[in-house]
Amino acid sequence: MSTIVSHSKVVQVCNVSTTCQRDQLKALFAFFGRIDDVQLYPDSDTLTSTINAKVGYIKYERIDSVHAALNMTNTIFIDKPLIVTQVFENSLPDETDAMIYCAPLNPNITLLTGGPTWPSTVINRLVGQPLNPSYIETVDPELTDRNLPPYPPLPGTLDVTKVEEIRRTVYLSNLDKNIGLDILHEFLSQIGEIRFIRAAYIDENVEIRGAYVEFSEQPSIPKVLSINGFQFFGRPLLVNHATSCIIKPATVRGMRNEEDMPFSRSRSRSASAHKDSPVAEESDNHRENGRHSSRSRHRSSSRSKSRKKSSKSTRSPKRRSRSKKRSRSRSSRDRKRRSRSRDHHRRKKDSRKRSRSRSRSHSKGRHRRSESSRKEKKSRH
Repeated sequence: MSTIVSHSKVVQVCNVSTTCQRDQLKALFAFFGRIDDVQLYPDSDTLTSTINAKVGYIKYERIDSVHAALNMTNTIFIDKPLIVTQVFENSLPDETDAMIYCAPLNPNITLLTGGPTWPSTVINRLVGQPLNPSYIETVDPELTDRNLPPYPPLPGTLDVTKVEEIRRTVYLSNLDKNIGLDILHEFLSQIGEIRFIRAAYIDENVEIRGAYVEFSEQPSIPKVLSINGFQFFGRPLLVNHATSCIIKPATVRGMRNEEDMPFSRSRSRSASAHKDSPVAEESDNHRENGRHSSRSRHRSSSRSKSRKKSSKSTRSPKRRSRSKKRSRSRSSRDRKRRSRSRDHHRRKKDSRKRSRSRSRSHSKGRHRRSESSRKEKKSRH
């Protein structure tokens, strides 16, 4: 995701197709907000024939429109991928200053995207054909204005994201071995925000050491290069461009070496406070106890299982035959019990039926006797 590095409301659009018109560019970027002004250089067809791509500038009314427009980088428009960056100055440049950002009419030069924090004046391009040996060239006019060393060329096969990391990284050398990374971080954080820092040495007994420092923003590089030769703890500090990015084993492999950790002060302080606090010690003890108990349970269960298996495997054939006989006798006993219960149930049913029939016969005899007595009384009367 792109990052706002200035309060400017102007964006620069590089690598625009030579067939694109001003109204087409305005209609494309009007989707992100209301536009105050649009310029597309060059205007004349004569100058357009001398370049490979145009450059445009768009000024919005709101700053949030700029944030949305920066996400258009690498979007194919007509026949070329766009490169959108934010302009630090809140004004549109004239055609003379903007022409240096147009892609030259050279098949060996291809414009590449920079980083989200790169100024619009920094140009990143690939020089050479894909089949031939090519290299990536980054041009920063601020380095030229300050008489600072330019960016070294990088291999053309390198990924663009890695190139962006390398261009934000410097290599510091001639450091005393007693200087810790925390001291170096505190000193360099006055120049710009540091994302990663890592010591670079092989032998611990060496008196002179080095370190790689990756800044969060590219504009910090000219500032840190300007302190080259500064006396730092009795030694002149040597600052140079890095040609490789920092390997980050702390985030990739999960290592906990302090020299390989990303330097975030809040994280380092909170981690140290957590380690020193009694609550952290208690929680660690609880975790260790839980681990030991789980291990012991696992061992006891595995032992019981192994004992059961061994007891089953060590049974003799005589015992097996006895167990079979017992199971057969038990099954025969169960069958006899079931048959007895069925016979008993049938007997109960038969006795119930007999009692019912007897009660019915008794009731019929009583009814007949009562009727006969009634008839005798009527005859007497």
